[in-house]
Amino acid sequence: MAPFNRQTELMDKARRGATFDTYQLTCLIHGGADTVERRRAAFHRVETVANTLHQSQLPRSYANMDREEAYDEGLEWGKAAFEDGISYNHDFFDNITPRYVLSNASPFGLTTVMFIPTIELQATAEQKAYWLPLARAGKVNGAYCQTELGHGTFVRGIETTATLDFKTDEFIIHSPTLSSTKFWPGAIGFSCTHSIVLARLIIGDKDYGPHLFMVQFRSLEDGTPMPGIELGDLGLKMSYNGTCNGFATFNQVRIPRTDMLMGNATVSQEGTYTKSAHAKLSYATLVYVRTVIIHAVAFQLAQAVTIATRYSTVREQGLGPNGMASAETALMAYKSQHYRILTNISKAYAILFASWTCDAEYQELRRQQTNGNHSILPFNHNLAAGLKAWSTQTAADGAEDSRKCCGGQGYLMTSGLPEIVASVTATATFEGENYVLWQQVGRYLFKCIDTLKTGKRIDPQMSYLSDGYDHFFCVDKAVRITAGPCDARRTRFLDPAVQLSIFRHRALRLIFTSYNDLRSSTLPPADAWNQHMMSIISAARAHIEYLVLSFFISHTHTLPYTPHQRVLTRLCSLFALTTITNPASINAISFVEDGHLSLIQLRDIKDCVNDLLAELVPDAVALTDAWDFTDASLCSALGMRDGNVYETLMSWTRQIPINVHANQKRGVYEKGWKEWVEPVLRAKLA
Repeated sequence: MAPFNRQTELMDKARRGATFDTYQLTCLIHGGADTVERRRAAFHRVETVANTLHQSQLPRSYANMDREEAYDEGLEWGKAAFEDGISYNHDFFDNITPRYVLSNASPFGLTTVMFIPTIELQATAEQKAYWLPLARAGKVNGAYCQTELGHGTFVRGIETTATLDFKTDEFIIHSPTLSSTKFWPGAIGFSCTHSIVLARLIIGDKDYGPHLFMVQFRSLEDGTPMPGIELGDLGLKMSYNGTCNGFATFNQVRIPRTDMLMGNATVSQEGTYTKSAHAKLSYATLVYVRTVIIHAVAFQLAQAVTIATRYSTVREQGLGPNGMASAETALMAYKSQHYRILTNISKAYAILFASWTCDAEYQELRRQQTNGNHSILPFNHNLAAGLKAWSTQTAADGAEDSRKCCGGQGYLMTSGLPEIVASVTATATFEGENYVLWQQVGRYLFKCIDTLKTGKRIDPQMSYLSDGYDHFFCVDKAVRITAGPCDARRTRFLDPAVQLSIFRHRALRLIFTSYNDLRSSTLPPADAWNQHMMSIISAARAHIEYLVLSFFISHTHTLPYTPHQRVLTRLCSLFALTTITNPASINAISFVEDGHLSLIQLRDIKDCVNDLLAELVPDAVALTDAWDFTDASLCSALGMRDGNVYETLMSWTRQIPINVHANQKRGVYEKGWKEWVEPVLRAKLA
């Protein structure tokens, strides 16, 4: 039973003011009532095992944890989640931890998010039959070892070698340089028993480039590193301290030739190298992992904005926007607060719906690839790359803004927000650094235009480029509104077709402009690309934002007409229109710099935004409740579901070890007082 006080009263009132049934939206987010109930049961079991179910106690992660204790906690959480999935036959923690961080934050998470998928996509039937049962049953703990001290996103630069020894029918895995040290892979410090290692395949004098090899890292008996392998942890990081991101060096480590993953390329005992007709399947792993990341960061942004929403609902500060109210006013009443919060809520849902489309496209890719058809791989590869870049940056920026919405309290570790911000920020650089990914999208767009110029067809999903090629700058001029009543002008911008036309026009203009600038440059190709890189990145981002909006519209406007569908439709419009007008929106000037939107229309859009905010404020708590986060998964004194912020914050603060120890000594931190404070005071008196 929640305590009754001013804060819990405000939270209860906010929930009762919602215009839709939160549970119905929860079922939409998680795929049905049965899945919701099974997820809730799984979280309850894991939180019970980890002793975090009751949040009256200060979470251990806020109690002076050192490096080893943080890893121990990660092991406890990770083991509980992994074993629950096996025992109850579910995959709820395959891609996320019980705290909604990507599962590579768990010492056991790489098995499900990278190790098993890579085997499924790149191993032979015999290799799958051997390794998959072991991994799924937890008989081996897997990792994926690619990044090196000297090379990350540039995979072709990987230096670790795998040289075929014809005499012994083995590969020799070796780190030839300091920069070839594997550096950063999750779980390799002290957790994994086996890892898939990316190394350069060397046969005789020929280098066949990076390929994948199964390498045993540690003894299954006592956990000691295998001969020739040095392993260790990287130390404290901004986040992900529950796992052991580590380093690995190989000194002439021998593995059987058959431990090369040979689903897409084979090496015979005689050294004959054969590339499979299905070699393009190797890209599917990358597409899959990026799809997982996109889905996960939607929940991380939702976590951050859930905390900010709940805190803003119960935190009263000031006498209203004009300073004339008779009593202090909840933060959520201020436009500067609910504008930021509702905009970030809309972005969380935008990422979620985009991830659904990305996943559906990936599943279709896999279906076609099993029949030998790889035609939609380029589109899928670049969709996943672009959405990964956009969603991770959007989530990281939104999480940080949510922290700032909580003022000074958001700076406390006990708010839960610093950890969320740090963990989601990491996603912008792993599995492809975002600025590199934007350039990949740009290259793909330009290849599409090159194809159009030859008169050939491009991927059907990119058909809007064909229209742009045909009409170039004469597209979508109908969006200009020069007459009619003010209300009619404003409501026009709530039309999804109008919103899409604005985003489409911007994307086409930026894409074709940057294409022409690049192709007409007299500089050498590499220099020309570097010269125009930022405009290429802007074009790629505009293309992805157009797709994101189209996905948001398609998912919300095809739902049955219900109260939560109406709210999601408003949220979709808020996402579209604030992307155009938000001062913090990246490259918002590109919507207006060619005069496509007039100043009058911008004012109309801002008026629409104000109307949408007024309609959505009563549903802010419900829109965040719908994600169904437990208190333990948020791990936040500010984000408790019951709204009991002040009592929880003070209770946790009193339990912080430095306060507990001082209270045992009559409120004095003895070491600090005796060794530093008291000598200073005595020196002053002297």
